[in-house]
Amino acid sequence: MHLIFRNPRFRLFWTAGLFGDVSLITYFTVHGWLALLVTDSPFWVGATAGVGGIGMTVFAPWGGVLIDRFRKIDVIRIASLIRGVSATALAVLAITDSVELWHVLAFAVATAATGATRMPGMKTLAMDIAGGEHLLAAMAARMASMTVVGVVVPLLIGPAVDVIGIEWAYVVIALGDFTSVAVMSMVRLPEPAESPERRSPLAELKSGISYSLRHPLVRTILGVILVTELFGWSAEPMLPVVVRDVLGGGATGLGLLFAAASAGAAVTAFTLSSVGNVRHKGWLMVGGIFGFGCFLLCFSLSRSLPLSLVLFGFAGASTTLYETAGDTIMQSGVDRRMRGRVLSFQAMLWGVSGMSGFHSGALASRFGAPLSIGIGAVVVMVAGLVLAKFATSLDRPVEYRSTHAPAEGS
Repeated sequence: MHLIFRNPRFRLFWTAGLFGDVSLITYFTVHGWLALLVTDSPFWVGATAGVGGIGMTVFAPWGGVLIDRFRKIDVIRIASLIRGVSATALAVLAITDSVELWHVLAFAVATAATGATRMPGMKTLAMDIAGGEHLLAAMAARMASMTVVGVVVPLLIGPAVDVIGIEWAYVVIALGDFTSVAVMSMVRLPEPAESPERRSPLAELKSGISYSLRHPLVRTILGVILVTELFGWSAEPMLPVVVRDVLGGGATGLGLLFAAASAGAAVTAFTLSSVGNVRHKGWLMVGGIFGFGCFLLCFSLSRSLPLSLVLFGFAGASTTLYETAGDTIMQSGVDRRMRGRVLSFQAMLWGVSGMSGFHSGALASRFGAPLSIGIGAVVVMVAGLVLAKFATSLDRPVEYRSTHAPAEGS
């Protein structure tokens, strides 16, 4: 990691990302809890995540087009500014005790729409600033930022919600985004050597879809991500229900659970960023996915808060393994002109984890949240075993770079 932070531009970029992560982690920590406070319904907790997932899925492909079409840093700043303004509006509503369900759902959509642009933009910008040689370390450094924030913020926000009210969490979200915009404005990047050919946004979207469907490596990774998001991360919308109804906790317990996952992820992220390049990234991804499913299954069987914290921490560590490896393989193996669009399809699949809140919420209402989580965990473990067949080919992405790229005019 020390090699990456010798780059002044990366330091500013990383700092801007840090404040954006504060906003994002705060949102994930409290928004499901707000839905539960407003409705007292496990279904609407899941549905809130589901609506956000729909927003992510719908907006992500267009976010990729914006990233590839315009200056990445400008697109990221605008997205962060929009989320900050939206958080300010919800904070005012919460302070005046005027929050209704549709406000909760609308903010979920706004966060998803801006995140669908910001997430792939930050990843592609990391490679532009750090360079391909340091890409794994750069991605791990970004992941370390999110995971450290993921430890600290829930530990502070959870008790704060219990003591002073949930409205101030949305003030934190707004301040984090506005600060991120200010710091990102200090990053100075050279103009690109060549201007991309300008076509209609729809043509660029079609080109990105065609490229992703024809590219074996992209198809494989996106397919596995789809499974983990649909079945593994369906656990996340149900965490407020698990904490309250199974583990007997409140907002503080929910914050501890998020912090435990982030602590596990942080250890893995710092380790990867210190190691540098790892040769067998395919097997790293396989191990991470199988481990995620395994620890999630054990978590679904736990009825003890301390044990659940440990298990969820190991699940968080596993996710960092497969996400960092997958991001690095993806960016290293695709045409640079397509990176924004390809990574936006990855973000689109992240939206599936939110939409999975619909089925996980329905299952939890009928059979209980633990069974809903356990079923998804088993599916993820099977996906990890299937991916093992392709692990070696994932380590050879260069073979696919030019032979499967569509012509610019296609």
